[in-house]
Amino acid sequence: MKALALLIPTIMLFSCAHAQDPYNVSESSGKLAFELYQQFSQENEQNIFFSPLSINLAIGMTYAGANGTTKEQVANVFHFPLQDKNLHSQLGKLQKHLNSLGSEGIEVSIANQLWADKQYKFLCSYTRGVKKAYKAPVKKMPFRTDPENCRLEINKWVEDKTNDRIKNLLPKRSITDMTALVLTNAVYFKGQWNSKFEPEATIDGIFLSSINEKIECRMMNAQQKFNYFGNESFQLLEMPYAGNNFSMLVFLPSEGTSLNDVVSKLTFEKFAEYADSMVEEEVNVSFPKFKFESKYELKPVLSEMGMPIAFSNAADFTRMSKKPDLKIDEVYHKAFVEVSEEGTEAAAATAVVVVRKMAKIPQRFEANRPFLFIIRENETGNILFMGRVTKPVK
Repeated sequence: MKALALLIPTIMLFSCAHAQDPYNVSESSGKLAFELYQQFSQENEQNIFFSPLSINLAIGMTYAGANGTTKEQVANVFHFPLQDKNLHSQLGKLQKHLNSLGSEGIEVSIANQLWADKQYKFLCSYTRGVKKAYKAPVKKMPFRTDPENCRLEINKWVEDKTNDRIKNLLPKRSITDMTALVLTNAVYFKGQWNSKFEPEATIDGIFLSSINEKIECRMMNAQQKFNYFGNESFQLLEMPYAGNNFSMLVFLPSEGTSLNDVVSKLTFEKFAEYADSMVEEEVNVSFPKFKFESKYELKPVLSEMGMPIAFSNAADFTRMSKKPDLKIDEVYHKAFVEVSEEGTEAAAATAVVVVRKMAKIPQRFEANRPFLFIIRENETGNILFMGRVTKPVK
């Protein structure tokens, strides 16, 4: 179902108005969210759902080991400060704060783990620092001798941490004997609406997709007071969860207006401005029930956004290891969402797979077929002889 075309997932269920940090974690993550959304929306007209928080935390742990131009590029894409002495503790504090907000009607869980090749030596300063800031323990893994069972173990950890909502985060062959480190983050959220939709008010309805396809769906209905903002181009609605610490904000273009046309000009700053303009009003809401998952391999996206070196043999992760032989192989991300009369269940996980750079394989030149050859004088370039061999003769 394509019902999430109207939902801007980057506001996420995990927005936290109280997290005020010197470099402003909320603003930094918000900018990243909208930039990632713009990248994903260019690919196709399908549903989009992802967790900027999960990606931010997973790359944050990786960033702690980056150096040189690699570090600069990651900082630019993720809006991290180059002087990252306090960054990791700030991200850790945000994680701790969000984990503390579980209450009646709200479940929140964020977890991290490092999985390190037992034969590879990482700097103690790196592993200790990440463990302290992100509460990310390190487990030694036999990547070189049993990569497939390592993959299954990591996937099982992700399933457990997301209440079985994210399965098979790491696809087959994503872990090999060249894997040195896998950094994982898992986020789980389950929230009841502050005012639940009455099931008997849910009726069959029609959703007009972005390609003008009419899709049958179940529409929930309610009339009550919500925070609301609207103009000639769009409407913005806030639907709070129990306790009012979390909300879903829904950005709905006016009829006849394309979501892509409106959102392509939308920035985090503008969205925050619109959200600040909302006022409480009586609103008659009709909203679809939906359930789906998304998955992304972020290497091409993050490279396009400005950090290609981290994935190349020029990568520098020498704050992670003394050896300059590590690079990111891929960043895997999966997210799940279900919206019903009761509320919302959402989960996401991110895995950054770091590998040892392969020794450059020599090119093979096997002259076992007809070829042209030239004998020349190199300083002037004068050709002394030129020929072709179609049949070698002794």
